Amino acid sequence: MLSNFDIERICRKLELPIVGVFSKDKLPKKPQIGSYYVNLQDSNAGGGTHWVMFKIYSDDERENSKKGKKEHTIGALFFDSFGLDMPKEVSEFLTPFKPIPYSNRQIQGLNQDECGWYCISCDYSLEHKQHTDTYLEDFNKFIALWSDKPSTNLKYLKSLFKPL
Repeated sequence: MLSNFDIERICRKLELPIVGVFSKDKLPKKPQIGSYYVNLQDSNAGGGTHWVMFKIYSDDERENSKKGKKEHTIGALFFDSFGLDMPKEVSEFLTPFKPIPYSNRQIQGLNQDECGWYCISCDYSLEHKQHTDTYLEDFNKFIALWSDKPSTNLKYLKSLFKPL
């Protein structure tokens, strides 16, 4: 499993808009636009269990954004490679952005520990593989990429990051 230091280093290398890496009980006081990597274990409970990622975004910032739109779209989305809903702490933090779309497909096997890599691949796809005008549309495309077989997904994930 990736450490918080690994995630920060890889995100910098991939030029991802990371706000920070946090334990679920240590989220910052004020939300800001960017990517948040969250470990689901409380900060005083050990070295971490599982990484999830959420993004606060503005579609106006996207390369494919339609210029001259009248509405300013700020939203949030949540990604968990196990396809579970967000923990209470994250849900409370993201209250101003509800409803919040989330990945409801399990793409990672229960005995696999590549959750941090899945989070980074989601963030990378949303930032550098923009195919539509909105983060939400690209998020749905990202989720649809994956097989229902975690072993197939792991092979694909490894091929994405082999150059690193």
